Amino acid sequence: MQQDPNPRPATGYPYPYPYPNQQPPASANGYPPHAYPYQNYHAPHPDPRALLIRRLFIALMVSILFFGLILFIFLLVVRPQLPTVYITSLSVSDFNVSNNQLTGSWDLRLQFLNPNSKMSLYYDTVLCAVYYGDDSLSETRLQPFDQGTKDQTPINATLSVSGTYVEGKLADSIGKERAEKGSVEFELRMVSVVSFRYGVYRRRRYVRVYCDDVAVGVTGSSSSGKMVGSGKRCNSY
Repeated sequence: MQQDPNPRPATGYPYPYPYPNQQPPASANGYPPHAYPYQNYHAPHPDPRALLIRRLFIALMVSILFFGLILFIFLLVVRPQLPTVYITSLSVSDFNVSNNQLTGSWDLRLQFLNPNSKMSLYYDTVLCAVYYGDDSLSETRLQPFDQGTKDQTPINATLSVSGTYVEGKLADSIGKERAEKGSVEFELRMVSVVSFRYGVYRRRRYVRVYCDDVAVGVTGSSSSGKMVGSGKRCNSY
């Protein structure tokens, strides 16, 4: 039996190269071609503009974090606190509610306390109003003033109204309270723009002050009265 001069492998697969016993030609570096498929791969160059924007963004974030940390430490050391306000006296005169008309004059005395030991305060645009329930009766603007650290400042103010129309429900409620309790509970509300100052540091904040349920003894047969009890502390927000 004559043998095949070019025998094939027993597996039936073709030779890896077209001819048996023949090696593929070597490349310039001495290795067979395609031995290292990525040897001719060149990575794309990064966009200089995108790289610059990325670096600027990183620098901006680092700066924000740095100054935020400094501000946090500063506020932690200085510890700014809202002013404390007391109403020490409130009196009403010429008070009358009839025919859905309100007349009256409120004289009040306030005590402002700066609780900060390192920051001074400046009060600008101080608005003060007298309320009965949710209804505003009269309002006025106080003179701006400033306070040093730990200072106490007394403030006097007068609010008045003459012949102002009020709803019948409000007039009836005031009359009923005067008849039953011999007094009327008013609310005092203030809004101010306060500047907190420490060296070159300045910070402006809106501060609201509520003095609720301030009873004034004014009976149904009287047109004047004074605050019932001693002074009370108001709430600052």
